[in-house]
Amino acid sequence: MLLDRIELFVTVARHQNLGKTARERHVSASSVCQRLKSLEHDFGAKLYKKNKQGIELTGAGQTLLTAGSEVLTKLETLKKALNDVPEAAVQTLTVGGTYSPSVKYLPAAIAAFQKTHPDVKVTFLTSDSASVQKWVQNSAVDIAIIQSPSESFDCDMEHFAVDNLTVFAHPTHPLAKKKKLDFEDLAQNPLVIREGRGATYKMLEQLTHRGLALNVILRCVSPDAVKAAVRRKMGLGILFYNLIEEDIKRKDLKSLKFPGLPKVVGHSYIVHSKNKPLSCIANDFLTLLQSMKTPVKDPATSLE
Repeated sequence: MLLDRIELFVTVARHQNLGKTARERHVSASSVCQRLKSLEHDFGAKLYKKNKQGIELTGAGQTLLTAGSEVLTKLETLKKALNDVPEAAVQTLTVGGTYSPSVKYLPAAIAAFQKTHPDVKVTFLTSDSASVQKWVQNSAVDIAIIQSPSESFDCDMEHFAVDNLTVFAHPTHPLAKKKKLDFEDLAQNPLVIREGRGATYKMLEQLTHRGLALNVILRCVSPDAVKAAVRRKMGLGILFYNLIEEDIKRKDLKSLKFPGLPKVVGHSYIVHSKNKPLSCIANDFLTLLQSMKTPVKDPATSLE
């Protein structure tokens, strides 16, 4: 490469000695000499001549030394300038969700979004309603779907979907094979539920007011823990249907229908902070979520 040979020539001119240049570059003196001859051929001019001390530049060599040194200096300045230019900021989107929409809707939404926005780095966070609400308020997430947010939650919010609370069991549970179920069946079997005062708590509260004595043996932090307990045949579980839909399709779990059981639906909402305007990327994701919204058709008891 011509530029490499010019750089070699400048080094030779600095040392005024082929041998010193060869030792500095860890090559043979004959290799240095050969490359300088190629450089002279490139320019069609004699650049140096040998003397007792080493070499001496010709007039053409002096001209090349001056011009070549300037080129190398400018090149080094250009390299530094390019290295100092910051890379384009990576666009990011942080999505949050409570458990039910995180199972049913958000994975599909994120997958569809990444097809149209492949350069956007998406972070997906899932937790309980209180945690996700805090993330939104602190702008830790750009946009989220929350099921049954608290009444005091102050944010930009629009309705997204509904989901039914469902009683379910292990496929080998005696009730899974019983054709007709009643409240006594529910009362006589241990229950595994989510902890807290959410939709399940309110359903069981209604049943208790009807005089039904229920046996709650386990209160779990997460829906996965409820499902795990039911798979181990510890009792009947109660969760929103979206959380167990795939398990039911695989016949790992079975939903149970109790005539007269209070029919409870949970409402999910698209939410984002009022204090932080949505970025263009977040707006694109919001538009995608809006296209996935389901209308409210179920007249059942509403828990918001």
